[in-house]
Amino acid sequence: MEKIEVPCPSCSPVIPVPHIILKGARDVLLQCEECGSVHKEKKPVNVLVRVIVSKGKESIHTRAMLSGTIRKGDELVIDDEATGEASLVQVISLEVGDKRMEEAPAEDINTVWARAIDEVLVKIAVSHRETTESIEMRVPGDREFVIGDKVEINDRKLKIIRIKIRDGGFKSRKGVAVRAKDIKRIYADTGFKMPKRISRAGGERVVIKKRESVWSLKSKKAD
Repeated sequence: MEKIEVPCPSCSPVIPVPHIILKGARDVLLQCEECGSVHKEKKPVNVLVRVIVSKGKESIHTRAMLSGTIRKGDELVIDDEATGEASLVQVISLEVGDKRMEEAPAEDINTVWARAIDEVLVKIAVSHRETTESIEMRVPGDREFVIGDKVEINDRKLKIIRIKIRDGGFKSRKGVAVRAKDIKRIYADTGFKMPKRISRAGGERVVIKKRESVWSLKSKKAD
């Protein structure tokens, strides 16, 4: 019994779910395996579509057999024609005629623009008072970064303060996890606090240091 995955108007109008083909060749009668409802659809046709994958600083040109409706944000497994290796990519946009679209039937698409997400480059901005340090690290796309946690880079531990995600929004609530493939930039702190400085009338700079607690002073004397 032939099966295909298409959206179900009853239980899943957007995300494709498994269906059984009851009858038909092009216009088919389908039964949803999730809810059991029966409906008619046009059977998806596999077409060869050009795919341009952004991977770091390079672009990989390849082709893929696609069917049904392709949408921005969809994840596809694409074979690299040069290496023969398969990689997971995420659709950025679709070229249909001379326009960029966010969704379209596979047979109407000229080019799929995508980015590799099985391994991604995560950018981290580290604040140092007046300056900002930029760090890059390559990690698996499914690796999670949690706000409030520390990430270790080159024997340094940096505390994640907030994360800018790819749709342009920010996450800053402690405990929120974001996968690397969804991250635009991580903002982190070294945890090192510079002494505060104040100015006196004569232009003299005075450093204000945090006083040690009574407990810590007693502990030092005890040693």
